[in-house]
Amino acid sequence: MSTRPHLLYLAWGFPPAAKSCVYRKLATANSFARAGWDVTVVTLTEDAWIREQGVDRSLLALVDPRIRVVRLPLSREDIETDIRRFSEDRALRPRTWLKRHYQQNVSHFPEATFGGWRDELVASVRRVYDERPADLLLTSGVPYTFFAPALDLFERNGLPYVLDYRDAWAIDILRDRPAFRPDSPAGLYEARLISHATEAWFVNGAIRDAYADIYPDRAQDFHVVRNGSDVAIGTDKIPMRQPGPDEPLTFGYLGTVSFSAGLTRAVCEGWRIAREANDVLRRSRLEFRGHMGVGANRGASAQAVAIAEYAKHGVSYGGPVAKADTAAVYEAWDALLLILPGGRYVTSGKVYDYVSTGLPIMSVHEWDHAAAEILSDYPLWVRNDGVEAEDVAEAFLQATKVVQGATVEDRLTARRHAEQYERYAQLRPAVERLTTRFAPGLDHVEPVGDRAPKTGEDVHRETSVPGPHAKGERVVLALTSPPSEAVRRSVALLRESGAHVELIGPDSVLEELRGLADEVITLQRATAPVKVSPSTSVTRFTPRWASVVARNLGRRHIIGPYVRVVGRSAGWWLSARRSPPAMQALKDATVLASLDDSATYLIWNASRLNTRAPARAGIGATLEELGLTRI
Repeated sequence: MSTRPHLLYLAWGFPPAAKSCVYRKLATANSFARAGWDVTVVTLTEDAWIREQGVDRSLLALVDPRIRVVRLPLSREDIETDIRRFSEDRALRPRTWLKRHYQQNVSHFPEATFGGWRDELVASVRRVYDERPADLLLTSGVPYTFFAPALDLFERNGLPYVLDYRDAWAIDILRDRPAFRPDSPAGLYEARLISHATEAWFVNGAIRDAYADIYPDRAQDFHVVRNGSDVAIGTDKIPMRQPGPDEPLTFGYLGTVSFSAGLTRAVCEGWRIAREANDVLRRSRLEFRGHMGVGANRGASAQAVAIAEYAKHGVSYGGPVAKADTAAVYEAWDALLLILPGGRYVTSGKVYDYVSTGLPIMSVHEWDHAAAEILSDYPLWVRNDGVEAEDVAEAFLQATKVVQGATVEDRLTARRHAEQYERYAQLRPAVERLTTRFAPGLDHVEPVGDRAPKTGEDVHRETSVPGPHAKGERVVLALTSPPSEAVRRSVALLRESGAHVELIGPDSVLEELRGLADEVITLQRATAPVKVSPSTSVTRFTPRWASVVARNLGRRHIIGPYVRVVGRSAGWWLSARRSPPAMQALKDATVLASLDDSATYLIWNASRLNTRAPARAGIGATLEELGLTRI
């Protein structure tokens, strides 16, 4: 048994999770390991990340090999896209099921999305602790459900704990308002957490000061532990160059696309306006890279639609980027676009990597944004006046001048300015403070060993990805309401990739979509009267007449009330069962998918007849099933 101090670290986002929080947690675990601690990380299995925003397996190579990682099989049911895993109740009434699911979660812990994990998480962390007791527990939100085991082990075993909030539970940092009342379940629970915590960490001074106002008796134990730049992957050693005065430029955004579709559109429209006013920009490009959308919406979000609409103006979306490949992506760009939601409480992590490059940075965020604190002394920063298209256009024009005028020495100066923000340097004071308190015998901190030599040859080169295709696939998409433009574009992508696409739905919806698919199969409402061909007369009181009357009475007095009680989703499945072409298409499909909630029950039932085909909820999950999005 090791005699070294033991840190139990609860880190929801940990490699290979493709989430923005993962880099802080990776560096935190590594820092304690290098300081002489034995570190046990409790996180989730890879399947959980695949279900959410995807994975970046290049991050696994950056985890210190001395760290023990315990992965729990917890996952978000609310973003499950495999319809075969749905209960019949969920398939029949998705929105009702989701509302009830969140209510049940809150009954376990005051957090709607993750609260249902509380009991299993606490029990699992108890087992990890009992197997090897720890000297200190560090837990990081979001989700704040990961704070529950900290309080539990403190009350059960007296284990001291540190809360790494990163952002803030008590503050809605995007809307700049309280997230809950002090006397609410969340407020009362947080008060207990804060009262027993050894200390709490926050990513910027604004959040730290706000928490000091809420909990003044503990203010001395609140610390700013900033995010930082991950220079180990080479962002600080990409080759510097100065573009010629007439040379086309490439502006780029790299990061999770978490800002709104409206802001996305303002950026693209601002780019279009700026291009019209500048000859160089007219020949230049704007590239977006990073993860876009969660669960069923991944790769098919409203932001993706906005970007696609401006393709003729040199705007493109190139998909996610592995962390190991980010330096190579930055190397191909002339200026970086910092697009951020929120205001004074939102710093973001990407601003630190951006400044480490020495490239010009153009902001698109609110004037009093927390990121401005990091950028205020950066010599190649272009600050936007606002987030309207005209403001963004002006910033693009100004940034173009900065790119063209900045010398190589200017860029190197900017890079040197950013050295103070290296991620491990940000963490070191906190690690040393806790080591001194809980492991005073450890007087040597191992130097950070993952900073490669500063040579341009060490920059990781982004590898090419084979072009995806869906040739030979028979994709059946069911829908009951008009699809969004994002869905239409994604359906077109399926066909362009070689898939045979069939749409099943009501005629009123499919009429204008006939050119979108290879085949369209229309359904009548389950309660619609039986149609009789005008060319065929039906004589009253004949057997045929009686059959038509009986079926219409049944639809009105039996099926009508049934659909009203059970839901329209059940009605569309009844409609599909009456349609031989629809049933044949569902049985022959190699991929089944619902494009809206009311079509989910139809696909749920079809998946029980066609046991070979994957059954997915949402066009994003369908694209992913066929390898048309990168995870």
